[in-house]
Amino acid sequence: MDTTKVYGLAMSRLFPKPKPALKAEYELHCNANNLKYVMYFSLLACVLFGLHLLHHFRLGLAVFNTEMMPYTLLYGFSIIYPAFNILFLSKLKYLPALTPVATFIEVMFPVFMTCVAIFLSVLGAQVGLGLTPFAVIMIVICFTLQGHLVLLSVIITLAFCVLATLLFINIDIQIASPLIATGLTTSIICIVLANMTEAMRVKQFEALSELNSNNRQLKLLAQQDHLTGLLNRRAVDQILTRELARSERFDHPLCLLMIDIDNFKHINDAYGHVLGDRVLVDVSEAIKLHVRDIDYVGRMGGDEFLVVLVETGHNNGMQIADRMRDEVSKLNREHQDIAVTISIGLGVSEKESHIALIEKADKALYMAKKAGKNKVRSVKVTPVKPADNP
Repeated sequence: MDTTKVYGLAMSRLFPKPKPALKAEYELHCNANNLKYVMYFSLLACVLFGLHLLHHFRLGLAVFNTEMMPYTLLYGFSIIYPAFNILFLSKLKYLPALTPVATFIEVMFPVFMTCVAIFLSVLGAQVGLGLTPFAVIMIVICFTLQGHLVLLSVIITLAFCVLATLLFINIDIQIASPLIATGLTTSIICIVLANMTEAMRVKQFEALSELNSNNRQLKLLAQQDHLTGLLNRRAVDQILTRELARSERFDHPLCLLMIDIDNFKHINDAYGHVLGDRVLVDVSEAIKLHVRDIDYVGRMGGDEFLVVLVETGHNNGMQIADRMRDEVSKLNREHQDIAVTISIGLGVSEKESHIALIEKADKALYMAKKAGKNKVRSVKVTPVKPADNP
């Protein structure tokens, strides 16, 4: 096997990472989660160290003597720093992940916890209490700092080095040796746990991303007409209902175009369904050329199309419909043996239901067909009668 591949496989096992296409999204996801972890563990630290400080103050003024002062300062700092995190993050609930401030907060919290673990353990080891704080806090730390396994491993390694140095300096070597061995074992276990946790997170994120992608694709397919790629009838109904409500709320005009290909049955019968499908696709493309990004085009089925023109009044709607009709007429250059034209019915919203508006556009389409096809017609907007003066 190639050395480069072996090295790459080894690094992927030691420091799991998502697929390159998901790297940026995973980093954003991790940093957002890390800020939540900072908030949760800060609350936990305030509670736990607050209880320790209350228990410590049972000694009265003795907490300020030389022997007890290190504990007093350590417990006090262990409450003040997490409390600052809680207050700061609560004021900045919408702090964007990946900003320098957010990155500083998420990295500094495990560093703070590491320092507390080291000093508590050294103080405890001097009185024969062992390294319980170091073991507990470091295990907690190995589940934080998601997406930064290298940095987390460095923090844990440096924590052990500092702990071993302080134990060697402050405690007799015969007592310090087993404690240092315990610290080394704890550090190795924490790095392994951090690696396993990160690997599970990466796999879970990749699986969830794939699931979300499939769901988006299914949702898109459920809203699309399979032939033209336009919205299907169900999607248009939902959009029309929503846009009518918005139109009424903000008092904005809205037009609905119902479009029908003239003599389409004859095209299918005379030239076959393959050419008929081609005409449907070409007509749909011609219609889309004259709508904006805020408008919606859908296929009702067969040779009928619906166009929702948002914030568009009667006159503008008629102009757009005429441009669509002219555009479709140009298709005769591609389909020389077929005369491809469309008839269009226009309905203007008057705060009715989406079904009533579709019926209005359908009525206008019938008028266009009756007028000889290749026409645009509209149902006149009902004039608003002025109120009688008292």
